[in-house]
Amino acid sequence: MKKLAVLSIVILSLCQLHSSPTFGYSLSPLGASTPSGSYGGLSASLILSPDKELHIGDIRVQVDLSPTKPFFEGVSAWASSPVFSLLDHPFGWAFSNPVLWTPTLSAGIQYRLGGEWSIVGGFAPLAFQDTHFVYELLSPYILWSISDGSLGWGLYVMRFSYFF
Repeated sequence: MKKLAVLSIVILSLCQLHSSPTFGYSLSPLGASTPSGSYGGLSASLILSPDKELHIGDIRVQVDLSPTKPFFEGVSAWASSPVFSLLDHPFGWAFSNPVLWTPTLSAGIQYRLGGEWSIVGGFAPLAFQDTHFVYELLSPYILWSISDGSLGWGLYVMRFSYFF
C-alpha cells in the first residue's frame, strides 16, 4: 500500500513539472460516521498544489480534530483533481468576483486511533476557485475500513483553502 501511495504521488508530481507549484492550507468543519464511531469536529490540512492555476493533482495531508476527548480523531492523505472547470456557470450570482466552478474528485487513505486504516473517496460538487482560494460547500466522502470491510461516510460542511 505504501508503494502505491508513493508511486501515485511521484506520477502526479511529474505530470505538472511545467507549472509552478504552490502550498496552501485549509480548514473545514466536518461530521463523520466511521466504523469505530461518529464524531463532529474540525479538519485542518496542508496542501501541495503542483499547478497553482488549475489545482490538478493537489496533495493534501489532513488532521481531524474533535472538541471532545479524544481530541485527535485521525490523519489522512488525499490526492484531488477537478473534473472540469467553468467560468460561466449558474452559481455566479453568489460571488462578487468571477470564480471558476470546479467540481472535484478526491481519493486517499486515512488512519484513525486504534489502528483503523481506511480508503477514502470524496466528491465536491460545489467547489469554486478564485486566484488564491478554493471554496468547497457540502462535500460528501465515503470511507472503507481495510481491517473489517465496513463502510462509513462524512461531510465537509464548508472548506476554505488558501494558497500562497
